[in-house]
Amino acid sequence: MTIRQALLNARDLFRNRGFETPFLDAVLLLSACTGLDKAKILASYGEELGKEAEDCFHEAVHRRLSGHPVSYILRRKEFYGLSFYVDERVLVPRPETEVLVETALRILKEDPSIHRIHDVCTGTGCIPISLAAHLPKAMPGREVEISASDLSEDALEVFQINCLRILGYVLPHRESDLLSQVEGPFDMITANPPYIATAEVDRMMASGWPEPRLALDGGEDGMMLIHRLIVQALERLRENGYLLLEGADSQAEAIQQRLYSQGYSTVEVIYDLAGRMRVVVGRKG
Repeated sequence: MTIRQALLNARDLFRNRGFETPFLDAVLLLSACTGLDKAKILASYGEELGKEAEDCFHEAVHRRLSGHPVSYILRRKEFYGLSFYVDERVLVPRPETEVLVETALRILKEDPSIHRIHDVCTGTGCIPISLAAHLPKAMPGREVEISASDLSEDALEVFQINCLRILGYVLPHRESDLLSQVEGPFDMITANPPYIATAEVDRMMASGWPEPRLALDGGEDGMMLIHRLIVQALERLRENGYLLLEGADSQAEAIQQRLYSQGYSTVEVIYDLAGRMRVVVGRKG
């Protein structure tokens, strides 16, 4: 079988399943099995696949058709210019979460008083690790302590893998239900908490969704953890500290109202590239 035949066969199978990016999925899986980058694969259409690569590709295609995300199959996901290890213990980082990282970096540039940051529900660690990796270049000489927490011990194991692979050291972290076991004060708290309603998560799990329920389920209306975190953060933030929350577009107004009702002085909504409300920033004081 040639590279072209393998790609087109997989593309057609993925397209029939309704996958959003069937050809790209096929290229990424074949790249992993052959060790060739995308450009080399596309330039080698007529070459024959070796048996080992062909067997590997068939297995990868089967796993993709079984519902596994490409990121789980490859055990990696690109996020904010970095390659993160991922597996079934954690939520796969989404591109829209990069908006939260960009917002945090912007606020850091604008406010030199920020020296302590904590990320809640950290999962892979994509938010705090991205901040730690980009701060030295974005703000040379700036000293900022970054830490993280998660309720899942399994997720924290993945977090440590990513810290070592990307940073070369492990950021301070602890197992905690939101901020209950975390000591402040902090100048900034970031979070991409579970914010999908329980009923929707039930449907996802019934259909074979591979990501952990703990990373998805936000309670009856999807807002339970967000509400709790808004209250807890007030006790852990310094005066004029920032809380950055990711949520669904449909939740942004409710998040704003909750922040104001709890005494946050200013609230800002950040939109993603699709024009959806994605991040809400509340400031204490």
